[in-house]
Amino acid sequence: MLHKLNSLEYSNLIDIANTHDCGSVYPLSVAEGIQKGDIFTNSVKDCEKVLFWVHSGFAYCSGNIDEYFLEDIYELMLDRNKSNTKRFLLMTRDRYIQKYFESKDDIVEEKRYLFQYSGAKGYIESSLPDGYELKEIDKRLLKQLSGKIVPSLFWKDVNDFLVKGKGYCITCNNDIASWAFSAAVSTKEIDIGIETKPEYKQKGFGMIVANKMIQYTMEQAKTPVWACHYKNVASEKIAEKLGFIKVSECSIIKSKD
Repeated sequence: MLHKLNSLEYSNLIDIANTHDCGSVYPLSVAEGIQKGDIFTNSVKDCEKVLFWVHSGFAYCSGNIDEYFLEDIYELMLDRNKSNTKRFLLMTRDRYIQKYFESKDDIVEEKRYLFQYSGAKGYIESSLPDGYELKEIDKRLLKQLSGKIVPSLFWKDVNDFLVKGKGYCITCNNDIASWAFSAAVSTKEIDIGIETKPEYKQKGFGMIVANKMIQYTMEQAKTPVWACHYKNVASEKIAEKLGFIKVSECSIIKSKD
């Protein structure tokens, strides 16, 4: 059975979180105590096998993973008793882990593209049409945001995001058209989340807010991080225009339910 660590023990796992092959920003955000999440090990004394499960539901395995550890993860993923309040999406490039879950009929595997920031972008920021404004996301705007990719999915609460995160949006009158924000924060990286409402797409707004987040990230002496679902063509195109290069992909393993 998985052993859930006390949050006071999280900092002991920083080194192993830093080595994850699907990107380290999410496991580090938890290990460094910046964002909410759970860390599980094989036992009280054995920390060679580690599972990082962040607030957004993203999960990452590190260490010398074996079948017994994967069986416990499988049960956590299925959540037969419906006791988990957050989703479980296991990110991995490990072929051993992938093969284990391929044999499960109640599990589905998808793909996630991983990008690296090159620092060399050809994008020139355009001006906004009349009536539109670029704003930093504050408490009032944060409460107005609604969509699939929003800060509330990644952060414990409003205050946690406002203190440790950052975001920008484009507004039109009382409506929020597009936004980008820090979905994950570590001491060295910031993962950028982005969304544009359907009625405001094809106007370049996503590029503008994402570019603003890149500028902020660089000002913090950190590296911007980008990843997206393999079917999210729009996100992939924005990333490439902003200077990100697709370097690899990983599996997203989750319950069919």
